Amino acid sequence: MKKKVLFLLSLIIILAMVLTACAPKAQPVQTTGPVTISIWHGYIETEEQLFSKAVNDFMAANPDIKVELLAVPFDQLQNKFQTEAAAGTGPTITMGPQDRMAGYAAAGLLAEIPSDTAFLSSLVPASVEGGKVGGKLVGIPVNNKVVALFYNKTKVTEEPKDFDSLLAMAKDNGMAVTADWFHNYMWGPAFGAKFFDDSYKMVLDSAEGAEAYAYFDTVCKSEGVTCDGNDGDMDILFRQGQVAFRIQGPWSSGDYIKDLGADNVGVMAVPAIPGKASPRPWNQSEMGSINVNATPEQMAAALKFFEYFTSADVQKSFLNEANWIPANASVDTSSNPVVGGFLKQVPSSDPFPVASELGATWDPMGNAMTQILEGVKTPAEALAEAASLINTANNK
Repeated sequence: MKKKVLFLLSLIIILAMVLTACAPKAQPVQTTGPVTISIWHGYIETEEQLFSKAVNDFMAANPDIKVELLAVPFDQLQNKFQTEAAAGTGPTITMGPQDRMAGYAAAGLLAEIPSDTAFLSSLVPASVEGGKVGGKLVGIPVNNKVVALFYNKTKVTEEPKDFDSLLAMAKDNGMAVTADWFHNYMWGPAFGAKFFDDSYKMVLDSAEGAEAYAYFDTVCKSEGVTCDGNDGDMDILFRQGQVAFRIQGPWSSGDYIKDLGADNVGVMAVPAIPGKASPRPWNQSEMGSINVNATPEQMAAALKFFEYFTSADVQKSFLNEANWIPANASVDTSSNPVVGGFLKQVPSSDPFPVASELGATWDPMGNAMTQILEGVKTPAEALAEAASLINTANNK
């Protein structure tokens, strides 16, 4: 009897060992032999300099991998990648926001990234989830982004308590607002308006939406406020000290600090509108995606690059120099007051829609912002036209 028991126990132990050995494990990234990969990106100024340095450092540490970089103007990058990837060419890696990634995936232009890739476990889980389209991982988060309110400490000595006090302070000190759709999504949620319903039909053409963008119009026509669709021009106003306030994302903060000095740049959440809620900008991750045309060797090299680029040391350098909100969960942000300001905005932000339907919104909504500001259409008329164009394009 004892022999039978011992035999059964031994058998159980052996089976357990076999099952453990067969269980799926996180897979380290491995490459074999010399390989060349290419990366297209839309970074400029401080971000471009840091990215180039990171790539050079990566090549120095991985001499068998050559990386060719191409900086493409942000507004041209999407069409350029789509055209060339669809033709069977294009870069190994493209960098960009989540909505572009979703559109590329819908067109079958992105390679699926193995979800058991080991380094993914070091990244913010919600950001990794944001890289999935249709349940497949097609993007690797490299940072998180949300717009907030910058202010020049040499021009104002205290933070505005609400949006009315912000406008009062801007009257004498100036504020710059980019009059595009991305920067101005935030007004709708403050007035209870939804942009998409659950089927991704655009539903902003509502009474709440009209009220929200009438307020946007009022803000832009307030004394001391400059609204223009040219993001770079609005950045220059703040960098040169011509305005005290600027609603912008962390991508410009390195340039602001370079021009104004680290001690003179403050960041806070966009203040609440009296009688309404706080404006809620989109909170998005920037993604790196791999071209479906990549060879297996290029795929492995691309993953090796992302393992390096999302490592704690590299992410910390972008935190310190460009004020990136890290994708790596282990990076301590407590010593960076600029990033601390953006993190105060995060609770009052909306998740960026990871949906290909978003791609059809940019031009109609950008035109709606322009029509409202120029008085060509009322907010209700402009939003109704935009909704018709967007929903027709998306077959809704």
